[in-house]
Amino acid sequence: MTDKRKYNGEGDAESAEKLNPIHEYSFEDAFEQTGHGRLNHLVLFTSGLIMLNVSMESVGMSYVITAAECKLQLTSKDKGLVNAAAFIGIISTSFLWGYLGDRFGRRAVMLPAILLSAVFSVMSSFSTNVWMLLVLRFFTGCLISASSATVYAYLGELHANSKRAAAIAWSSAFISFSFIILPGLAWVIIPGKWSFNFAYMEIVPWRAFVWLWCAPGLAAAVILLFLPESPRYLLAARGPEAALPVLALMYAWNNGRSPEDYPVQKLITGSEEVKSGGFAGAVKNVGLMFKVPLLRCVFISHISMFVVFMLSSGLYVWVPDILNSILRSDSNRSITICRIIHDKFINTTMLSSNKTVCESEVSVAVFPISMSMGAVFALTYLAIGFFINKIGKKTLYCGIMFICGVATIGAAFVPEGIAATVLLIICLCSGCAASILAAIAVDVFPTQLRAMAMCVMYMVGRTGAAVGSNFLGATLDLHCHEAFTVFGVFTAGSTILMVFWPNPQKVREEMENKGFTY
Repeated sequence: MTDKRKYNGEGDAESAEKLNPIHEYSFEDAFEQTGHGRLNHLVLFTSGLIMLNVSMESVGMSYVITAAECKLQLTSKDKGLVNAAAFIGIISTSFLWGYLGDRFGRRAVMLPAILLSAVFSVMSSFSTNVWMLLVLRFFTGCLISASSATVYAYLGELHANSKRAAAIAWSSAFISFSFIILPGLAWVIIPGKWSFNFAYMEIVPWRAFVWLWCAPGLAAAVILLFLPESPRYLLAARGPEAALPVLALMYAWNNGRSPEDYPVQKLITGSEEVKSGGFAGAVKNVGLMFKVPLLRCVFISHISMFVVFMLSSGLYVWVPDILNSILRSDSNRSITICRIIHDKFINTTMLSSNKTVCESEVSVAVFPISMSMGAVFALTYLAIGFFINKIGKKTLYCGIMFICGVATIGAAFVPEGIAATVLLIICLCSGCAASILAAIAVDVFPTQLRAMAMCVMYMVGRTGAAVGSNFLGATLDLHCHEAFTVFGVFTAGSTILMVFWPNPQKVREEMENKGFTY
C-alpha cells in the first residue's frame, strides 16, 4: 500500500504526494482518517435510544396488565401470554431481520421497522379484548426485532476497532434507563383517576402510558433520517465507491470540515467483496457460521447469551413477586426467601375464595423499588463502559457472570431479607454482561454475516429468557433452593466457555482469505 503516512522526515510528505497523488488508503486506515467526534456521539446516542425503545416495548406491558385487568378481563394465563407476546414476535422474526439487515443495510431496515412498531404499539393501546391485544403486541415484537440486534452491528460498524467495545457498552446503558423511566412514568400516570372519550373509545391512564413509551423510538427514527448507512456494510455489499462518500461525510461531521477536504480519494481492498446473491446467497453465507473458523464462535457466544438472558430476564419477571413475599412476610424468625415463598404457597393453597372482586388498583410501592434497581443497572453499565478497555472484554465478562452466579446461589440460602434482596439485584446485573458479549462477538463476524449473527444470538438469548422464566415458574414454590442452585452453577460455570474463545485476529484472517470483509 502506498500511503503517504509511510514517509518520514520533513521532505517526505512532498515525496509521498508525488508518489501517491490519488491518496489511496485501505479501508481501516481510511476509517481512522474520519476521526472520532460528533457523528460517533450522535450514532451512540441514537443506538442507545433504539435499545431503550426495544427494552420498553418488551417489558412495558408488565406495568399495564394489572391496570387493564378489569377492562380487558385478563386472567393470570392471559397476563402471561400478553407479557410474552412481544418476546415471541422478536424470537420468531430474528432470522428474517438478520437476513434483511445483511441484504439491504442496517439503517434501511431499522428506520421503517421502528416507525411501524410505534404504529402497532399505539394501536395495541386501543385494544378492547385480550386477543386483539395479543395480536398487536406480537406484531409490535416482530417489528422491534428488526432493531433489537441489528443496532449492535450498525453501532459497531460506525466506530473504529479501538472504540467499538466501549461504544456498545455505553449505548447499552440506555437499556437500564428503561427500568428507571418505565416505573417512573407508571408511577405518575397509571394511578391516575382521569378518563375521557376519543372516537368512541374511553381513554384511561394505562392507554396513555403506552403512547409515551413509544417516544424514544420515534426520536431515534427522526435522527436516523439524517445519519448515514454503515460504510462497512456499503463496502461489503456495493464496493468502495459506495463506502467512500459516507467516510467523507463522517470526516466532515467529526472535524467540522467539508467532505471535499477528506484526504482519501480511493479505497484499496485486499480482496473482492462477497456479494449476498439473494436469499440463496444468504443461506450459503449463514452456513459458513457453522463451519470452521466461526463454528466455535457461534457455539460459545450463543450458549453464553442463552445463559445471560436465562438469569437476567428469566429471573427478573419473578423478582417483584419475590420481593413482595419478603416484604409481606410476618415471620419474626430469620428465614430464607425460599422458606418464605414455600410458606406463601402453602397458605395460598389452603385458602378458599368464595367470591372474587375485580380490582385494578396498582400498588405504588413497586415503582420506587423498580426505579432503584434500574439505577443500579445504569451504574453497572456505565462502569462497564469505563473499564472494558482497561480490564479486557473477556475478563470483565467472566468476572461479572461468575459473581452473579455466586450471588444467585447465595440469595436462596441467606437467612436475611435485606441481604437476599441485595443479592437478587446483583443477580440481575448479569443482564449487563450481554453488552460485553455483543462486543466480543461483533469482532469475529464479517460484515456480510454480522447482522444475521447478532440477530440469531439475541434470538437464542431471548429463548433463554423464556426457558428461565418457565423453569422458575415450575420449580420456585416447591424446589426453590434447587432452582436457584441450578441457575447459579449454570451461570458461573458458563464462564469456562470463554477459555476456548479463539483469537479474533486469526478468525478475521481466515475469513478475509475466503473473500469476506470487516
